Amino acid sequence: MDAGEIRESTFHTYRRGVERLTEMHEKGMLIVACQGKPSKFVLNDYYEEIIASFIEEKDWHRNTRDDVKWTARKFFFWLLQHGHKNLTDVTAKEIQDFVAYCSSTMKLSGVHNIKLYLKHLCDYLFRRELLPSNFKGLLSFRVNRETKILPATPWSEIEAVLRIINRSNPKGKRDYAMIMLAAVTGLRAIDITRMKLSDIDWQRGEIKIVQSKTGHPVALPLTRDIGKAIKDYILNGRYKCDTDTVFLREKKPHRGFVDAISLGNMYDEYRRRAGFEREAFDGKSFHSLRRTVGTSLVTADIPVETAAQILGDRKVESMKKYIALDETHFGECALDFSGIDSEVNA
Repeated sequence: MDAGEIRESTFHTYRRGVERLTEMHEKGMLIVACQGKPSKFVLNDYYEEIIASFIEEKDWHRNTRDDVKWTARKFFFWLLQHGHKNLTDVTAKEIQDFVAYCSSTMKLSGVHNIKLYLKHLCDYLFRRELLPSNFKGLLSFRVNRETKILPATPWSEIEAVLRIINRSNPKGKRDYAMIMLAAVTGLRAIDITRMKLSDIDWQRGEIKIVQSKTGHPVALPLTRDIGKAIKDYILNGRYKCDTDTVFLREKKPHRGFVDAISLGNMYDEYRRRAGFEREAFDGKSFHSLRRTVGTSLVTADIPVETAAQILGDRKVESMKKYIALDETHFGECALDFSGIDSEVNA
């Protein structure tokens, strides 16, 4: 790597492999692939036991689980700092003071999550008779979070990216089909990576999946362009293996992607080749293709309820971010001053 013969990412890949082999040789087993950082919220055994039982009580999503645990640790650490070694004398005042502390040190989005997960925690503690109340009313206040409107990718950029993909090899066929899926249906990257061969109904022309984020089923039309791209990959580019996952990694063993990060990196590379450079937090990621679909639906006068169903969103409120990008109809809302008397009568 120092000589410039391999990239830094390749060096780290080799090093991790050596570390795993060394671990297997010295300990006779693979204990963990990656050691996480210890929490800065150091607790006593009393609170540690509560957190363990609280987390295991409910089947949290993997990402949500970490956020819930972090909130519980932050709350209990704050209690320890204020002399509460247990929950015996914790009242509504401590709950209020903790939320006030978070409000003065965190962004509104963070305070919203703290309030949400703290409500779950207090309800659990009340049911275990560790708190005198679940403080549901106290924690039912509304947090008006700041919302950043991220841009949708123009169709001209999407077309430019699709044009530069070399579809004469398996990788190009795969990447073209995945980008087409996102650009036409608005599917999230994680749902594309986890799509199964059995999810595609070729006779009815439908794609039926259960969304990873929401757990809700959604049925999407298998349009001619998507069907053609996927068929080309499956018949002429997909490696033969025993997995049912549609899109496979190029490197052996040929299995599905571990997560959606690879799709984001792949899309960024094609955008760079097409001449579109990215900046930090510019919103032009793989997920921006979903915003393009959502904005196109709203601009095309598709009812908001119907557009939400197409995108697999149960709440109509989720469409607000797409409506905010609809410059066509927003222009119609700008009224002139015709018929308005310019003089104010006393």
